[in-house]
Order: sequence, then C-alpha cells, then structure tokens
Amino acid sequence: MADDTPFVQKIKSRQAVFGSWLQIPHPIVAETMAQSGMDFLLVDGEHAPIPTSALIDILPGVDRHGTAVVYRVPWNRPEYIKAALDAGVKGIMVPMVNSAEEAAAAASTAKYPPDGTRGAGAWRASNYYQDDAAYRAKANESTVVIVQIETKEAVDAVDAIAATSGVDVVFIGPGDLALSLGIEPGVPHPKLRAACEAVVAAAKKNGIVAGIALTSLDTIPEFARMGFGFFTYGIDILYLLNNGRQTARDVRAKFGSAVPAT
Repeated sequence: MADDTPFVQKIKSRQAVFGSWLQIPHPIVAETMAQSGMDFLLVDGEHAPIPTSALIDILPGVDRHGTAVVYRVPWNRPEYIKAALDAGVKGIMVPMVNSAEEAAAAASTAKYPPDGTRGAGAWRASNYYQDDAAYRAKANESTVVIVQIETKEAVDAVDAIAATSGVDVVFIGPGDLALSLGIEPGVPHPKLRAACEAVVAAAKKNGIVAGIALTSLDTIPEFARMGFGFFTYGIDILYLLNNGRQTARDVRAKFGSAVPAT
C-alpha cells in the first residue's frame, strides 16, 4: 500500500487535485463516493463522528476503486496521526496549525526515522505486516502531509510553516480564517484575499502546494489563477440533501403540487 498513487504523484509534481468531504461514517457511503471520479476523499475526523477506528470499515471499499483517502485528524496529536497512517490512508490533514513548530510536530509524527519519529506498526498499511519492510522503505515519500492555515497567527507564520520539512500542502480553511480575521465567513473580503495570496506565495517559494476549501465551483478559475492546486468541494451530507430536494422539486414541477395516487 506504499506505492505512489496518482494522487500522491500529482501532489509531489504540483498538479491540481480535487476531492470531496466524507462526514457520514458508513462504508456504503464511502464506497459509493469513491466511484465519483474525484482524486481523493477527505474523511473528516475533526467535525464529523469518524474516529480513526472507523477507517478499517471505510478504507477497503474505497481502495477497491483506486481513490485516495486523506484523513483529517481531530487535533495535532501523535496518536491520531499514527493510527490513521497505520490503517492505510494516503495523507493526513492537521487542523489549526499556527507555527512552524506545530507543523514540524505533525510532519515528524507522519515520517519514519531518520526523517521523523513514526513508530513501527503499520498493521493494515503494510498488508498486515506481510510487506512491512517494503512499506517502510517508501512510506515517507508516499505519505502526504497537509497542514491547515486557519488563523491570523498561522498566516503571519506561513512562510516558516511552508518551509517545514515534510509538509506537502498548506491548506486554507476559509471559514475559520475569516472568523480569525474578524470578517464574516462566506463573504469576499480584501483581508481574506490578502491572506490567500500570502499562503500561495509561501507555498510557491518552498515548492509545495497551496490548497483551499471551495464554497462555490465558480471560484475555481480565480483560485487556480492565484496559484492554488489542492481543492475540496462538497460534502456527502449536502449531496444527499441537495439532490433529494432537487428531485422533490422536479417531481412537483412535473405533476403539480401533489403527486397523483397510483
């Protein structure tokens, strides 16, 4: 499982990637979304009820379809990062990283010595220890580490964060960043744009990727021109809700205010 997937190859060569969020902790939902054609699924362990222990149910069905899984850990703690990687995710996202020291702690936990402090025990990632040596030989270069820039403090330190060894992506969480900057989330604002430009500049300077969570697909051209290359959009919950509502509207438009009894 340590082979470089297309997702990892794109990140390392700074090609654009796109994925959606998974917040429903069920393997059927995960396997269904894995067939959507996205580069990756971002499984949310911070704001959804998906602990690392749920990955053993989610990953097998997703892996069948060649879709990479990135797991957002609940917090920048070694036990979360190690558990997700040992289960076999291709990348980890770490929220609320505000300094180079915090970025280094996350990256170190994700890498085996001599690059980091990750311990042996990649039970599923190594095919239940059958390929343990081969896995460890490639794991450091095949594991994507994404740190979230979500505060004014993080933007102020973004040059040092992006320069941290082992960090592959600096990812803006626009909602929390807007709140930290004292502006309303979801509303375009010069402060937020300036922060985005600072993150992109730091990523370019250090040869890594800048990412952002999109709230509208219409903003892709603008953010791509700005220099972002890692995008998330959409959540499984809202796919169900929005498409269900649209179907109900379409049915009522065809039949009037009520569907005739059959």
